[in-house]
Amino acid sequence: MPHDAAWLKDATVRVQSTALGPTTEHRGRVEEIADGVAMISGLPHVRLDELLRFDAGQFGYAQVLEPDRIGCVLLDAAHALQAGDAVRGTGDVVRVPVGPGLLGRIVDPLGRPLDGKGPVVAQATLPIEREAPGIIDRDLVTEPVQTGVLVVDTLFALGRGQRELIVGDPATGKTTLAIDTIIAQKDSDMICIYVAVGQKTSAVRRAVDALETHGAFDRCIVLVAGPATPPGLQWIAPFAGMTMAEHFRDNGQHALIVIDDLSKHAATHREIALLTRQSPGREAYPGDVFYVHARLLERAAKLSVVGGGGSLTALPIAQTEAGNLSAYIPTNLISITDGQIVLAATLFQEGQKPAVDVGVSVSRVGGKTQAHALRDAAKSLRLDYAQFLEMEVFTRFGGTIEPRVQAQLTRGARLRTVLRQNQHAPMRLVDEVALVMAVQEGLLDGLTPEQVGTFRDHLGGALDTGAADARYKVETTGTLGEADKAALLSVLRNLVTSLEAPDV
Repeated sequence: MPHDAAWLKDATVRVQSTALGPTTEHRGRVEEIADGVAMISGLPHVRLDELLRFDAGQFGYAQVLEPDRIGCVLLDAAHALQAGDAVRGTGDVVRVPVGPGLLGRIVDPLGRPLDGKGPVVAQATLPIEREAPGIIDRDLVTEPVQTGVLVVDTLFALGRGQRELIVGDPATGKTTLAIDTIIAQKDSDMICIYVAVGQKTSAVRRAVDALETHGAFDRCIVLVAGPATPPGLQWIAPFAGMTMAEHFRDNGQHALIVIDDLSKHAATHREIALLTRQSPGREAYPGDVFYVHARLLERAAKLSVVGGGGSLTALPIAQTEAGNLSAYIPTNLISITDGQIVLAATLFQEGQKPAVDVGVSVSRVGGKTQAHALRDAAKSLRLDYAQFLEMEVFTRFGGTIEPRVQAQLTRGARLRTVLRQNQHAPMRLVDEVALVMAVQEGLLDGLTPEQVGTFRDHLGGALDTGAADARYKVETTGTLGEADKAALLSVLRNLVTSLEAPDV
């Protein structure tokens, strides 16, 4: 069939533009493969952390560069790979999708969906390794992060752009505290990212269920690297989550990232280092484990107005054994972060939940951001509680107790009861201010612990009805005038009186 002139002209142009002659392609070869790590020969021009592609379709990244071979950490299952397979360099690094399309989704560290809701619509893809903002690009931490947890907001307040470590023994409520903080952002403008590294599927499922039931899941991203996934995916998970969070920060928004947990991430880093034959150091960890976590957490920051004014707050989680805070990884993380919330197993077993150890917990930044109304109400709270705990120990030896000491013990016991809080039940700022005022004014001294619980349950409704103006002022400005304080105290006294009545 004859062709028309246009077709012939187009074909001629394509033939003339085709490059003739030999072409070169750099290909490597798999020498060994086991436990999620492949040793590769060839590819002399591959760079550190470069993404490599295997002929079978799997990907990995170059972790170790030696004169005669490359240590490649796999990002996919290795069941179809074997020695002799070809490998090619991509010239790029590991990237993840970012943007609003990830909100309300459960994804793996490469941004691939795990929730069965279809493909992720990404606004862009960014490298997982990015430089932390410089000092000039940062601003002072001045805005609070309301966690809704009374013991944290009153004694160890957090600020937007802060890095606060949550540390404690297994099964002491570390994840619950972090999830409650995310739930408390339901009515705020913060976007939350929960990164699960090596966590059990059942634990991740409980966290997701809590976020879907009590929080604003449509403004959350859940990134999961389970214990059965390749170690490479577990290693990149915190970095991928940080990149996803940085996208919102760099666009002038506020983000909160929870990394659960960095102890398992450190163990994965040690596993990869040993498999790639790097020199072990203390407790067999490689010498760069501190640098890995430091460069990760330094990316959390409050940006200056010139940089958009966005913030990224980090709540990394670490695990201790038998309360040993001086272990290698907890010590490293404590020195990197801006404070730590320590959860004690003994307090948890005694029913004090959240089991925060107020003696060793500290926030080095956020106290300056605390709402003025809450700061004024709780200014002596930590000292009073510490004195109560000390006196309680001494009174266990028996003997006669002076009336003044007995009054302090009574008030301290009421404070301890007030600091107990059910999970997934964050408190409003005005409720926290009112509770602290009630304790400090001694209004709860005559109530039994059961009545204190009833007082807490009825407090929100009483404030909405009897002190609406004060509640609005606290929520909008974080301050209270003398008239507002008087209105709050009047509502508190009336509520206590109703509980003390015989018919209640």
